[in-house]
Amino acid sequence: MGKGTMFMIFMWLMVCIAGAVVLGHVEFTRTVLTSPLTDSGSTITVRSTVGFPDHGIVVVENEYIAYSRKTSTTFYGTLISPVVRGTQGTDEAYHSAGAAVSTVPGALLNSSAAYNIAVMSDTSGSLAFVSAPIAFFRLLGDFFFLPLQFLGTNLVIITYLWMVIAIGMIAALTISLAGGRRV
Repeated sequence: MGKGTMFMIFMWLMVCIAGAVVLGHVEFTRTVLTSPLTDSGSTITVRSTVGFPDHGIVVVENEYIAYSRKTSTTFYGTLISPVVRGTQGTDEAYHSAGAAVSTVPGALLNSSAAYNIAVMSDTSGSLAFVSAPIAFFRLLGDFFFLPLQFLGTNLVIITYLWMVIAIGMIAALTISLAGGRRV
């Protein structure tokens, strides 16, 4: 089981890295705040969200803020997937209208996992006991559904094969932890 698990983790990392290289990095996008953002605010109103991922982390001046939803002019969160202020060791701060807002340049793997990691590492908030496990399962879902868009639609079968193998590994791990028969 140990060698199989290590092989699967290695293959997952290699496919994610290959996907990030083939598809490129997340584009660096900039916009500005259209209304002030208080140090406890959870809705970021900007000129435009075009070019920003559907969920991830934005940089407002020097503060990193994780968001889970966006409209054409706002970044926000929900009750279960909240906005996380001051992620990655930054401090929550007041930001005036006109302040610069940008993406965090990085690879596709980082952008897909960044929000979930920020939610799991943030222990504040009234629903942290609910949002952290949900973020963990979303991050685990990233393991099951590899970013294989760069292969094209003809090779999508690889994604399904990977999912079957990953579910088999989880089942084998569960049986072995439950004290089942070891082969």
